[in-house]
Amino acid sequence: MLALRFVAVLLAIAFSAPSFGQSLALTMSKSFSPSSVLVGGTKTTTMTVTVTNPNSFTVTGISFSDTYPAGLVPDVVGAYTCGPGSALFNGSGWAFSGVTLGPGASCNVPMLMHATTVGSITNTTSSVTGTGVPTGGPASATLNVIAAVPVPAPVLSLQILLALAAMLSLLGATRLHGSRHWRQR
Repeated sequence: MLALRFVAVLLAIAFSAPSFGQSLALTMSKSFSPSSVLVGGTKTTTMTVTVTNPNSFTVTGISFSDTYPAGLVPDVVGAYTCGPGSALFNGSGWAFSGVTLGPGASCNVPMLMHATTVGSITNTTSSVTGTGVPTGGPASATLNVIAAVPVPAPVLSLQILLALAAMLSLLGATRLHGSRHWRQR
């Protein structure tokens, strides 16, 4: 009977929900939408970073950042939902600090961007830290950048060029002949 109670206690501990004293790391995700674009500033993508608090309590003092790799250029900062706290945006990346997230809450940082180099561009965030929780992240996403295909100029064959030249010659001769005829009247 004692052995049965011992097994029951072990099972209860193993399958119980985390207690208030346990905390989970904040989670991060990152995406590009669309995930493939043409190179240059005319085709853009929205890069979004999402931070989530999986805990049953509010986490304060959340900090995280992102530095853009070569070939990825920011165009417009989207309507980010991470706050309160401070946010710093510049041409090479951004950083948030002092963010607060309630239990189970998430916040997003969207950024409209374009690519200047062809190929795969992988962008990875920093880790995410918060008061009283383990460090989480980082998060990565890859943007596929495709070369713009040039539109070839139309090519005319020699036969078409000769036919056009003959038609223009006839048209010109007809106009000249017609204009002499007009003057004689």
